[in-house]
Amino acid sequence: MARPVKEGLDYFPLDVDFAVNDKTEAIMGEFGPKGVLFMIYLLSAVYQNGYYLQWNKLKQMQLANRIQGVSPELANQIVNRLIAYGTFSEELFNSAKVLTSQRIQETYEDATKRRKSQKPTKYWINVDINKDTSVVNVDINPQSKVNKSKVNKSKVNKSKSNKSKSNKSKVNNDDDDAGVTREQVINDWTNLWGFPNGVACPEIDEWLAVLKPELVAYAIQIAGEHDVQSRGALKYLRAVIKGWQQRKITTLEQAKQATADHDKRLANANKPGGYSKPHRKEIMPKWAQNGASQADSKPKAGKPLTDEQRKQLAERVNKLVSKE
Repeated sequence: MARPVKEGLDYFPLDVDFAVNDKTEAIMGEFGPKGVLFMIYLLSAVYQNGYYLQWNKLKQMQLANRIQGVSPELANQIVNRLIAYGTFSEELFNSAKVLTSQRIQETYEDATKRRKSQKPTKYWINVDINKDTSVVNVDINPQSKVNKSKVNKSKVNKSKSNKSKSNKSKVNNDDDDAGVTREQVINDWTNLWGFPNGVACPEIDEWLAVLKPELVAYAIQIAGEHDVQSRGALKYLRAVIKGWQQRKITTLEQAKQATADHDKRLANANKPGGYSKPHRKEIMPKWAQNGASQADSKPKAGKPLTDEQRKQLAERVNKLVSKE
């Protein structure tokens, strides 16, 4: 009887900087140590299965039950964050609820290159263009390895080039559907202010839930053009996005027009003859208007009391004191 073909891996590499890289620190900041532990358990489940994991209710419950304090809902939140950070392919998850990535598949391919089994194609991100090759050669041929690397690299570069041209064309046409993804929004933020922390990430997700990703990316672009620092980024973006929502701006074209109008108003206000604060009119007091001095305007003192008046006043005071 033939030996069954092994699908998964017995172990997988964990980078030495895993604990301090941006994605791990973001998960730690938002979910704490249990979030990082769940992240490791999730990667282990992927590699145990091979190079992808079908994310369903069963897997959600199984992994959540392995870590104290992790509910199925929390497990889903962590998975969504990892997809947003690029740990897993967003496209494959949205289309097939599959957790995988190009890096995971490269790791799997390197670990199984000596296996005499068919090259995987299911949910494979970069499928080999040589369809005639279905078996991985046990003997490592340096020359063929280099050629394969060049072919795959050429294919990836060509794909990136085509994608770049397509995105550039869409931007030039001011198309609202600019192909912006959640991952790109996170990358734009990271390029300006570093990886978003546990406070910024949930707020970014809230914006993406009510606005198109290209609008959120454009708001970040505006902040960058105005040299907004990281400590003021959230406050600035909140103001921009709140203003758009109040004006019911829902498209990239509307947002750009609103920005242009705002800049024009500021420019006009700074021009000579533009808007300026009203001058306060100084009103002169009546004594100055009549030509008198300030001393003359003071009330004059009354006449001094006579001895008889002082005596009467003292008697009244004594009567009041005796009554008390």
